Amino acid sequence: MEHEHALALLAWARIWSPLAEAAAREEAWAALGLPDTFSAVSVEYWTGCHGPQAPLSLLLHAALGLDGSATREDWLRVMDHLDLAWDGVHLPPDQLGVACEVFACAIDAAEPVLVRELCARYLLPWCDTALARLPAGSAMGPVLDQFRADVTLASAHPH
Repeated sequence: MEHEHALALLAWARIWSPLAEAAAREEAWAALGLPDTFSAVSVEYWTGCHGPQAPLSLLLHAALGLDGSATREDWLRVMDHLDLAWDGVHLPPDQLGVACEVFACAIDAAEPVLVRELCARYLLPWCDTALARLPAGSAMGPVLDQFRADVTLASAHPH
């Protein structure tokens, strides 16, 4: 991938995926120019996004109150359209890290309709929901603001 917005979304995929290695997450954090280091917010990140009763669900259907089967099916159809396939261990297709990778591939494939629709239906609503659920003064606030800005920029300039 050569498109700068697609590369940024791949970095975000490493941030949001629980399967990413710690070093890959730190590298993505630095590449995105996020505040501090991932280590500085790691406890808040893990408890806020992956812990029991986490306020920021990284499953798009759960965060947005949508039917899980229909949401996963939407993402699988997009993956099929882009000729993407699973490789090894995988997360649900509507997990935010996976969604960022698929979104990056849609950008790279110059699919402006897919980019616009994924952004409008899932990614920006997730950002709005996550920001609303975030406790005041959270160290994750600037991270979510940057993610929202990157998603918005990518959807405005898909190629």
